Amino acid sequence: MLRRTGPAALLVLVGLIGGSLSAVPALAAANPTIAVTIASTSTTNVGSGTVTSSPAGINCPGTCTFGWVKGASITLTATPNTGSSFASWSGACTGTRNTCVISLSAPVKVTAYFSLNQYALTVTKSGSGTGTVASSPAGINCGATCSANFFYPTAVTLTATAVSGSVFTGWTGACANASGTCSVTMSQVRSVNAEFRLLRSLTVTKTGTGAGTVTSTSSPTQATQIACGASCSANFADGTVVTLTAAPSAGSAFWSWSNACSGTSLTCSVTMSAARTATANFVPLHALT
Repeated sequence: MLRRTGPAALLVLVGLIGGSLSAVPALAAANPTIAVTIASTSTTNVGSGTVTSSPAGINCPGTCTFGWVKGASITLTATPNTGSSFASWSGACTGTRNTCVISLSAPVKVTAYFSLNQYALTVTKSGSGTGTVASSPAGINCGATCSANFFYPTAVTLTATAVSGSVFTGWTGACANASGTCSVTMSQVRSVNAEFRLLRSLTVTKTGTGAGTVTSTSSPTQATQIACGASCSANFADGTVVTLTAAPSAGSAFWSWSNACSGTSLTCSVTMSAARTATANFVPLHALT
């Protein structure tokens, strides 16, 4: 027959077997558990991390629920993944410290919240010229807004645009190239400098009754150069050193430079700190008779 017995009112089956009573022992109550949930403070920029326990048992994600004997003291530790920070607890744990101690008397639930880190990207500008720097994703428009926060690990593309009469000459800091765009991965606080320089005009004229050409090279280099002949003027960034080379045509000789250049050497160097004009003098060769 069946009867209730004991303080827990567990059913015990009592039967008459071979003239004697026998009983099936009552099942022991299960150990109380801690159930951990990991969550982010944002649904779009998701932070992440792990929660472990001491004594060992919980290692979440993975093992997120574990039981211990009633009365056990369990320490939970929240550890953020790279690029995230621990934010807070809820449930059986509270507060913003990354550790929590639970005296386990009954099953409990705990949620650990993680946030994705944001890092500041700051743009500065230098040089004698003028221009703007804009970012994609949006945030920086420098101009007016030269610093913004971006979530880890956003790849931010910066684009430099010179105003008329100026030229972009290069990045320094977290970017280091002469292209008008650069990409910065926001894994920490970053700073970038964009240099703009004024454009300076260099004009070559030729005098004399002889013939010849004048060509240029520059440091730093640029695509547009003087080839006079046909192209006798070009703009160069402020501070550029331009080397002019005179080449007399057959039947002529190079005689001398004047204005921004001087001397009789075939080459002449001009530092572009202002608009400049250089004059090459070619003279005809005459055969002796």
